[in-house]
Amino acid sequence: MSKLKKIVVAIDAAIAYQIGRDTHEVTFNDGLPTLDDGIAFYISQLASLESRIYETKYAAINYDELIPVETDLPEWVDSWDYISYDGVTMGKFIGSSADDLPDVTLNANKSSVPIGYAGNKYSYSLDELRKSQQMRIPLDTSKAKLAFRGAQEHTQRVAYFGDAARGMTGMFNNPNLALDNSALDWFGPTTTGAEIAADMNQILVDGYINSATVHLFDTIVLDAARFALIASKPMSETFPEKTVLKYFLENNQYTALTGRAPRVHSRLQLSAAQLAANGVSNGGKDRMMAYELNDENLAMQVPIPWRSLAPQLWNLKVNVPCEYKISGVEFRYPFSGAYRDQA
Repeated sequence: MSKLKKIVVAIDAAIAYQIGRDTHEVTFNDGLPTLDDGIAFYISQLASLESRIYETKYAAINYDELIPVETDLPEWVDSWDYISYDGVTMGKFIGSSADDLPDVTLNANKSSVPIGYAGNKYSYSLDELRKSQQMRIPLDTSKAKLAFRGAQEHTQRVAYFGDAARGMTGMFNNPNLALDNSALDWFGPTTTGAEIAADMNQILVDGYINSATVHLFDTIVLDAARFALIASKPMSETFPEKTVLKYFLENNQYTALTGRAPRVHSRLQLSAAQLAANGVSNGGKDRMMAYELNDENLAMQVPIPWRSLAPQLWNLKVNVPCEYKISGVEFRYPFSGAYRDQA
């Protein structure tokens, strides 16, 4: 090996060693990459890059666990219309030749729920695509996943809080549902597990009575901090192995009437901070919600699930437009759910 070739090999080895010592975070911007942004497009090919690319973790998209999602409407619709009716009648004792039989009075009402057309896009330059292939980073599919995630974030926000500007109601701030207040401080030093379980059961009892025993709430949603409390707080010192949550699942209005346990869910969006951030004015309180979960009582329409359209070449960039259509959450029966704001 010549002396010059030995020097080149030594320099290459030193560069590879130094780059291997550094930690590089691979990110993408809409514009051209720069080293100041921490983008690894210009890292020497001598560097050994880890084959797995670590993606940022986000909060769960989970609105469809609490809300029946319907997709049966045609794609062209701008509203979701349905008819509800109420009838009035009562039988009575009559004579054998009576002609004054009680008649049925029927009142029908048409409801119209707005549906919004939404979209986003992702794009990349041809040069970015070439470099991402060399770096073993699927830039096109990675941006597509992020675009889908962005649409899901928007859909979940509308599902939980609606969109006031478009007349859409959400699950956690629906003006048609009953609202009351609890005076119990769950986190107080003297608050017992029995008091917390009774406070949770009260919303089930109130919903059953206020609906004239028509609706039996089977689902409760709490903010994350309160769920964590009942999941870990012992019901009593005598039986520390039984938590408040376990006791409540065995002793409540729904279980007493059906023999089945209700569902209890945790959602960050019901905390005071999240409610305020989404325009809910309730005095800075956490909120508990209970309702009867079925697709007759409530639903959300998604006529067009998120989809990307054909890529469009624009100069040296590729734009991929995406579209979707969604409604807010509609409660067809106002007494099928209720809120309870916490002290």
